[in-house]
Amino acid sequence: MRNFIDRLLRNPVSFELTSIFVYLFYCAVFAAAAIPSALLIFWGVRFLDGRLLLFFLFIFICFVSFYIFLVFGAVLAGFAERLLTLGIKPGVYPVGSPVFFKWLVYSGLHLWTVNLILNFIRGNNWIKIYLRISGAKVGKGVFVNSKDIYDGYLLEIGDHVLVGGEAFINCHLFENGNLILGKIILGEGTVVGAKAYLTPGTFTGKKSAVGMNTYLRRNTDISDGEMLITMPGMNIREIIKLTRNKK
Repeated sequence: MRNFIDRLLRNPVSFELTSIFVYLFYCAVFAAAAIPSALLIFWGVRFLDGRLLLFFLFIFICFVSFYIFLVFGAVLAGFAERLLTLGIKPGVYPVGSPVFFKWLVYSGLHLWTVNLILNFIRGNNWIKIYLRISGAKVGKGVFVNSKDIYDGYLLEIGDHVLVGGEAFINCHLFENGNLILGKIILGEGTVVGAKAYLTPGTFTGKKSAVGMNTYLRRNTDISDGEMLITMPGMNIREIIKLTRNKK
């Protein structure tokens, strides 16, 4: 059974078909949950007289329609964002410059995409499809479990990379009144822990790792097989001792 599930999840076609059935199950659950609210809205209308099943199907179709919206939204938003970012390259751009204005328009659209689309498709093949359409380079066997990916047109993800839940991959910063855009390159086999924060110029080597809640400053390079972590909460004196340790 375990081998069957493993093959099912690794195959893109079977994984997507499975995802569709899973999302249909989600639609059924939330359709049922929405019935009390819908009954209140339609109270007094003689629609329910012998037509309860029909009414449930109507609500179910509403949630199926929402899933269809996510799919088309991922594709269309990806194309729109790609068009808006054509010609934008890594660099430093002052506020008020043409590039900054163009990026600002893109950024507004992307915030809508993050909250309306990506939050519901993370961990699914559709988020990888969206990233590729929007300009990101995404390798094979990649798993992305975060919606917080910004400036994907500057992102390169190698084969078999894992991006943990709520990881923040951000290819832009503001410093001294300037917009700074820089690539983020995740090498083959990289693991980005949950709630890690990556900034422009980050490069990770093969089979490297970024620990949970770890913040990487701009232009951080991680060598092959290296792991960076943020120190957990502990006594300040112990932290000082550790940082002074020469070993």
